Amino acid sequence: MNKKEEIIQAISKQEYLINYFNIEKDEDVDKICNIGRALSSPIRLQILSLLNRQQKKMIDIAKELNIQPSSAAFHLQILEEANLIKVENNGNKGTNYYSYNDGAFILLQTRDIPKIKTQIPPFVISIPIGDYIDAKVDKDCGMANETNQIMGGSPNNIFIPSRHSAKIIWSSNSCYFEYAIPNDYTSNGDLSSISFSLELCSEARGYNPNFPSDITFSINGIEVCTYTSLGDYGDRYGTFTPEWWYTESTKYGVLVNIYINNNGVYLNEKLITKKINLKSLNLDKGNRTSFKIEVKKDAKNIGGINIFGKKFGDFNQDILFMAKYKSSDSE
Repeated sequence: MNKKEEIIQAISKQEYLINYFNIEKDEDVDKICNIGRALSSPIRLQILSLLNRQQKKMIDIAKELNIQPSSAAFHLQILEEANLIKVENNGNKGTNYYSYNDGAFILLQTRDIPKIKTQIPPFVISIPIGDYIDAKVDKDCGMANETNQIMGGSPNNIFIPSRHSAKIIWSSNSCYFEYAIPNDYTSNGDLSSISFSLELCSEARGYNPNFPSDITFSINGIEVCTYTSLGDYGDRYGTFTPEWWYTESTKYGVLVNIYINNNGVYLNEKLITKKINLKSLNLDKGNRTSFKIEVKKDAKNIGGINIFGKKFGDFNQDILFMAKYKSSDSE
């Protein structure tokens, strides 16, 4: 049974309540505004989350959210008026039970009834910068976390266990770091795009804003694009760089975004090539997707690399991977 058939069958059994609102009809405008008002409060969204898991009494909702019972009653009334929750009485005087109206579809229309779109939530994973599965570095290398330096100057220590706490990693000259994403995201739906986001810059002694480095990104062994970092930045402390960090060292980088869909590869929103797309990356093969960050030996600008994680640099993030999916339509 496909999604369309499931919805039709559920409607026939009255398992769903579908509200069709026409935005061109005055009598529907108030109803639409009630729904908008109901969804505009973080507390009311928390209440919906609670009720989505279990039917609850008003007093229990107040306790769990640490709010006054009168406030809970106020928010519940607004949600009830918007038809987003249901209220039942178990027979005991004054004891109402509230539950999430999980079958309510809200459709805004002008003329024809629109299609119902089923959107699969994106898959997002944050990869700590110290969780690389392979690496090769120069003798001028090191890493630190938010409290102290972990390693420095010895390529043989690049796989020390404490690397997993790293918030900044650096290596001069040619080098690479390779990461892995579990491949279960490929079975969630029909992929429309994948993307990687990370903060980085070149690596010079001390720092040097005019020190280019060609940094190549590969996915599953396929080179997708090369970003030229213009320099190694240390003229100021990064927004999240800890105060103990060395004054004459790298302190922040640039946020780089690599985005791939069926049309090609984009680097910082600019189309780089149409020759590589989602299909050519073989994302559904094996049990992982590899992501390699590399300064190649034959690069024009061999300026090393700094990779920033959470609590370091200007962007409070590790390497972020996101997979998005195509929506399916049912009439």
